[in-house]
Amino acid sequence: MEEMKKNCRLGAKLHRIDLLMRYHLRSQDKELIPPAQMRMMEFIKNNEGCTQAELAGSMQVSPASVAQSLKRMEAAGFIERAVCKGNLRANSLHVTALGEEAAANCRRVFDMLESSMTSGFSEEEKALLSELLSRTIENLESSDTGGMNNMELSKLLEAGMGENKREERTAPKGAEGPLK
Repeated sequence: MEEMKKNCRLGAKLHRIDLLMRYHLRSQDKELIPPAQMRMMEFIKNNEGCTQAELAGSMQVSPASVAQSLKRMEAAGFIERAVCKGNLRANSLHVTALGEEAAANCRRVFDMLESSMTSGFSEEEKALLSELLSRTIENLESSDTGGMNNMELSKLLEAGMGENKREERTAPKGAEGPLK
């Protein structure tokens, strides 16, 4: 029974999957764009001429966050902005050929990785795995994180919010800082 319990440590397995995915993504292509930029370019391409506000809404981030990414993407030659007709304060967004190529390359790498991860799985097993992972995510969502997308959750953790919560959970009353 103890051996079965030891082999079912899902947290460790999910962490290992995360590390292996990062390793494979980095080993595939040194010039791979960030996944968030890929998703932004895919949205812009599918919604040609959309505005920064529409993009921010679809990505579930603030317009200021999108502005920073757009600045980097424009500097790299991936997107172009043009003044919207009828609203001189807004810009319409367009993906350049270079941006399309970068996004397509990133999508190809992600699709290959997912295919590799599920090699030998039947379609039913893939659907079951997807359902089980969705339920796991639902079980972990809280009122604090339920409305956040991955980018927002990552920023929250990078800002140290995760560390503060961990300290609150692990430090006994009257103790200073986390347990050692």
